[in-house]
Amino acid sequence: MLRRWLPLFVAAAILCGAAAALATDQPRIIARSKHIDRSISEVYATLKNYFSDESLSLFQLKSADPKTFTIVATRSGIDGEHWRKWAFCPTSGVHMLYQLNDGSVTLTVTLERSGNTGTFATVSADFQGGYNLGANQQKIACESKGALEDDIFSVAAAGASKK
Repeated sequence: MLRRWLPLFVAAAILCGAAAALATDQPRIIARSKHIDRSISEVYATLKNYFSDESLSLFQLKSADPKTFTIVATRSGIDGEHWRKWAFCPTSGVHMLYQLNDGSVTLTVTLERSGNTGTFATVSADFQGGYNLGANQQKIACESKGALEDDIFSVAAAGASKK
């Protein structure tokens, strides 16, 4: 009798294993890091000033902690050109008809000392897309393409303004 049920048990075990493997999705927010050849205080001051000036960065500074060298900034109403460069929203077939009407991002930048004069910068971008189809509105968690993080690294390295 056990011989008759054994193939069924094996098949069930394989299906359970496959389901568990599929359930382990890749993380949506992937932090990106880069070494900057400037001191941590210079990089922190540059980024804090950049995010503090909305006319310069189009971001709103939410918090800046000089003890942990962590900065959090947000931006909403991202135009279509920047959105296509910065983010991708995995949507179902049903949502392909929806129109992006508001893209937003929350950036978290953390800095660590790297050697005597360098800084190890890590940037995480949490993108959210607001999609509309008629009166139906929906927020979708989106994925970064890495371009915004590269832009922030460029600002940190150059100490200059960049939109």
